[in-house]
Amino acid sequence: MKHIRHFLLLMLLMLPAASLCAAMQLECGGKGKAAMPIRILLTGDSLMEALGPQMQKAMAGYENITLIPIGKRSTGLSRPDFYNWPKVLEEHLQQHRPHIVVMWIGTNDPQGIYGKSGLGEPCSGEWLKAYTYKLMEIAGLCQKYRARLIFMGPPVMDEEPLNTQLLKITDIMRRTCSHYKLGFIDTRPLLADRQGKYMHRATMPDGRVKDIRWKDRVHITGDGNILIMQKLLPYMGSIIPEERAGGRRLQSTDKYHRYAPPGRSTIRVR
Repeated sequence: MKHIRHFLLLMLLMLPAASLCAAMQLECGGKGKAAMPIRILLTGDSLMEALGPQMQKAMAGYENITLIPIGKRSTGLSRPDFYNWPKVLEEHLQQHRPHIVVMWIGTNDPQGIYGKSGLGEPCSGEWLKAYTYKLMEIAGLCQKYRARLIFMGPPVMDEEPLNTQLLKITDIMRRTCSHYKLGFIDTRPLLADRQGKYMHRATMPDGRVKDIRWKDRVHITGDGNILIMQKLLPYMGSIIPEERAGGRRLQSTDKYHRYAPPGRSTIRVR
């Protein structure tokens, strides 16, 4: 039964790329017809839990684009016994019928995969094979509901072995996305120095030097998320036709709302 399920998933993912426009449901209304709203589901762990609301504020001016953030902290794909992302994602796919799904995942995943024994150490060869099927399961669900999927890889970290483990997850995610023609954004270089190492502070688009990671050296500040959005928004803009975004193409800008933790005011970056 397991092999049959994997075979069906492979067949689903190998649908012709020509069906992409239909799968995304991004049909244009044509001249004289109002552009139908585009729904974008923002999913993932605590990194997306912070980025999602910040993106909502940053894109408030795009009347034809609706963002639906459903990030959940401490989650990943390794432990469906703790939080079952495929189940939760399918519920939201059914409810919201998004055209695009962005999933930022992987940071919490270097641990034993639930229900899988004998895989060796997290992020070893056999573990990565099992993790690939987790990624394919998410991709299969998005294809089933005709949504374009964009995976975001985990960011660079300061501590080892976590950083090396997440680098391996990023690599397998990139290769899986390349093979199955899925969207992929590598967040590591966006928050790293020129040598690819962890960086706690960075020069922002307006020239100011700001903290881009919180004191735990894991989570990303609002300014760090600005650097993420400078990559993510143009990427989504390359997918969404201008006429579906109210005649405006998504583009990078430094005028994003900075995420503020509970108890702090939300600041507009100018």
